[in-house]
Amino acid sequence: MAKIDWDEIINSFIKKDKDYINVFLKSKDIFLPNINGINIFNSMSNVFSAKQLKKDKPGNWIPIYKQEDLSEYLILNNLMPVRCGQAEFFFYRGNIIFDLTQLIFVDMEIENVKRIEDFYPLTLENFHKNENAYLNKALAIGIINDFLDSKTLQLFKKEIQNKHYRRLLYGQFGKIKTNFELEFQTTKGNKIINKGFQFEIDLVLENKNEIIIFEAKQGLKERKSFSLLQLYYPLIYLMKITNNKKRIRTVFIDIETKGTEIYKLTEFQFNNLNFDDCKIMQAVKYI
Repeated sequence: MAKIDWDEIINSFIKKDKDYINVFLKSKDIFLPNINGINIFNSMSNVFSAKQLKKDKPGNWIPIYKQEDLSEYLILNNLMPVRCGQAEFFFYRGNIIFDLTQLIFVDMEIENVKRIEDFYPLTLENFHKNENAYLNKALAIGIINDFLDSKTLQLFKKEIQNKHYRRLLYGQFGKIKTNFELEFQTTKGNKIINKGFQFEIDLVLENKNEIIIFEAKQGLKERKSFSLLQLYYPLIYLMKITNNKKRIRTVFIDIETKGTEIYKLTEFQFNNLNFDDCKIMQAVKYI
């Protein structure tokens, strides 16, 4: 498990300099390494790496997807590793994990949702059960349109109609590798994410006025937590390549597939692209 790897990482820091992390935790800095706390493994580098730590298989421990991936030491000290390059990370004093158990959902019966077309794809009736297929199913049966066009938000005064809903087109998604730097922004300071950074986008849909990013998880049980970085990386990437020409929305979908399918959609908003200023816009459970 990743948490065991992170215990090994912390021990590597302690062996190198037993006071290094404690000094950072007592300081007012929010990122490590920084000007006051240079990288003890490579003074010329502004990030830590698997190579510096002589730690194999970074793909097994650097990505943080849920709270269970973090060691107790990291959680207790609110010391979060943020992946920022190829097998690279920096420490951030702040929370990257969202507790999904705190959400209060509005319940919606799927049978009351209007479909976007008058037919249902045969290829989604008996299908290979993966996140991409379930996302397409959520779109086909009208869940995604219903959620995005929630009348309680009083959005979209100008609409392009496709039967009952606004037309949605697919945008860029899949594995992305950047050839430019990105910026991890907070209300207390920023940190560079190096070029060559690779991440994944589950789904991007777009209408005339907006771009919508989706991060999906699918399984037999409900998910209790997830890393907000999985929405934030695509957000700052798409904001940069589109030059802020459209509003960008970010939606997390938790799909339970044991017995009756349940789709839980939650929309988050990162104010001014600040990672530490995130709020919930709406949360709906489709049963």
